[in-house]
Amino acid sequence: MDLSCGENLENSGNSNGGRPDGCIAGFDPALDRNPHLLTNLLALERFHGLHTDYFQHVQIDIQPFMRKVVTVWMLEVCEEQRCEEQVFSLAVSYLDRFLAQVAISRKQLQLLAVTALLVASKFRQCHALSIDLLCAYTDNSILPQEVRQWELMLVQRLNWQLSIATAFDFVDPILARVPWGRTNSLVRTHAITLSSVCYTETELLLVPPSLIAVACITAAARGLRVRMSVNDLCYLTRSPPVSTELVARHVETVLARETQAQEPRTRYAQPTKQASSDQTQLPNTPTDVQDVRF
Repeated sequence: MDLSCGENLENSGNSNGGRPDGCIAGFDPALDRNPHLLTNLLALERFHGLHTDYFQHVQIDIQPFMRKVVTVWMLEVCEEQRCEEQVFSLAVSYLDRFLAQVAISRKQLQLLAVTALLVASKFRQCHALSIDLLCAYTDNSILPQEVRQWELMLVQRLNWQLSIATAFDFVDPILARVPWGRTNSLVRTHAITLSSVCYTETELLLVPPSLIAVACITAAARGLRVRMSVNDLCYLTRSPPVSTELVARHVETVLARETQAQEPRTRYAQPTKQASSDQTQLPNTPTDVQDVRF
């Protein structure tokens, strides 16, 4: 049995601008190719999945475009703070599961988003986002005490079941099981980026994470002109090929729309203007989503 450590320690710590969680484990074939892994993920997906549109059955004051605004803000915070890749999708999953149970006002939506980011970073990172930092991203319109109160309410409403399957969790096991999955490392990078974008799309609210992962891998492979078979991906996750194709086309449409509207965004992109040493540049997003005008 080989118990050697394959982690890269060169970028760990805060030196040279590295992330606090810069030490990332490499590919683990014993885990990603385990025959029970996908089965367990699919079971978690069915158990925790959303089955109804909470905008129609639960929420009264919150509209779909407000979810879009707040999830894009959450993604910007995660990118600027260089969070682990899975933190954002997990935080959005917490937010959606809470909204499917509790009706809140639009003025409480960003408070819920902050709380979800806090809990997700605690669950998936060694160094969690601080409450004071998250409150600063809201222009201090949210108080730390409010976040602490909502943190307890959030985990109670989720029945303390915080380990749930997201699209991120499916990407590596799927790529490990197809012959072309490891031939081009950009497929994984693009698929992870596309899955993050999908979590900001309200139209994909009820789409299972496994289907989002398959669609994003398909769109990424097509964009990189990698020879692949969609049927192999559908077989692994038991996803209908027709649904996979529809979601993949939607992902491609969203990608085309985003790249046409602005310059292509790279993960952890630096701001265009350098902030002074005593200032922190925050995502320019309104505190109250009702102030947004399209």
